[in-house]
Amino acid sequence: MHKKWLSYTLYTMSFLPVYITAHYTFVALPAEGLQQLHDELTAWGTQHGMTGLVLIATEGMNGTVAGSKEAITEWKQKVEQLCGPTIFKDSFAERAIFKRWSVKVKPEIVAIKQPSIKPQGEHKHLSPEEWNAMLQSEDVTVLDVRNDYEVAIGKFKGAIDPQIKKFHEFPTFVEQANLPKEKKVLMYCTGGIRCEKALLEMERQGYEHVYQLEGGILAYLEQFPNAQFEGECFVFDHRVAVDQELKPSQTFRLCERCGDPTSAPQTCVKCVA
Repeated sequence: MHKKWLSYTLYTMSFLPVYITAHYTFVALPAEGLQQLHDELTAWGTQHGMTGLVLIATEGMNGTVAGSKEAITEWKQKVEQLCGPTIFKDSFAERAIFKRWSVKVKPEIVAIKQPSIKPQGEHKHLSPEEWNAMLQSEDVTVLDVRNDYEVAIGKFKGAIDPQIKKFHEFPTFVEQANLPKEKKVLMYCTGGIRCEKALLEMERQGYEHVYQLEGGILAYLEQFPNAQFEGECFVFDHRVAVDQELKPSQTFRLCERCGDPTSAPQTCVKCVA
């Protein structure tokens, strides 16, 4: 495909409606086949005019991708052919949210840097309905497992912010936090993937009553906008965040200096202080 024609096509596509889906699946993928899978998915996405980022590792697949309605439908079918049943979190944007299509081979599809932590199947998941009911009816500890800049723009009411910069800092936070082990701990993240490993880490450290929000904030807002979650939800693409109705944020952009989300015109408060 000619480069100028491709550039023009991508430019015009940026003004068309964009369908978005986020997903992950923990499933054993053979190490010797990862490069071939990388090449296959790279070619498939390019041929279907997709943009987004897909991570593959021996533990599974994690991606947020965008494209036409038809391409997203076919992508979902392909993912389930490769990985089995998968939960997809869908949203929509009026403009392109990624610059390109990228597939990467990684040691982990979400990095906690604890090789012994290997999620296998559904484990102590709460549906958005169960989560919402439990928040309103029980005395629980609500724990956000995201990075500090994500928590800053939106979180569940009363949730603990671990104030971590990277997810692999979470085990150290748990060791030092001294959270009550007799209470139920309800943990959540953007789409659920970090909780899969965070929950196992908490169990490793002796917490028995830990539960995770299935599908994360994105799944919750799809059913319960303007309820127990306050603010907006950070996402790792050009939208920066989505609002309570999963629409691209009209408030936040990325700071031109540090890259953190900010509602200021150009740079965030900490960069201009």
